[in-house]
Amino acid sequence: MIPIAVRCPHCNMDLMDDQFPLDGLPSIRLILIRGGQEHDLRLSSIYGSFRYHTEAEVEFGEPTVVTCPGCKKTILTDSVCHVCQAWMGKLLLNVGGSVFFCSRRGCKYHRIELLDPERSLVELTRR
Repeated sequence: MIPIAVRCPHCNMDLMDDQFPLDGLPSIRLILIRGGQEHDLRLSSIYGSFRYHTEAEVEFGEPTVVTCPGCKKTILTDSVCHVCQAWMGKLLLNVGGSVFFCSRRGCKYHRIELLDPERSLVELTRR
C-alpha cells in the first residue's frame, strides 16, 4: 500500500486534510452530493485502502456524485469502470499523474496513471 497526495483536476486545490486522518495519515477531502445536499467525504490516502468516512447514507452498489470542496466541480470523468460501468472519479497526483477510482459504493476498481513512472515511483516510495 502506497500513501498518495492529491489535488483537484480542475482548480488544482490541495485535497489533503490533516485534520481528519484515516489509516494514520491525512485523508482526502471531497464533497458527496446526495439528495441535493452536500456531505463531507473523506477517503483514505493509502492507495489500496478502501476506508472512507461520510455522514451521508449511501447504499451498497449505489453510484455517487463527488465534487471538489473548493471549485465544486465534479471529479467524475466520462470514463467508465471496467468492472461495473459506473463513472470513474479522477484526482491529480502531486508526484505527476492521476488516480482513478470507481464512483459506485463497494466497487474496488481503481488505477494510477503516472506521467513519469520512474521518477514518480521513487517519490511515492520515499513517503
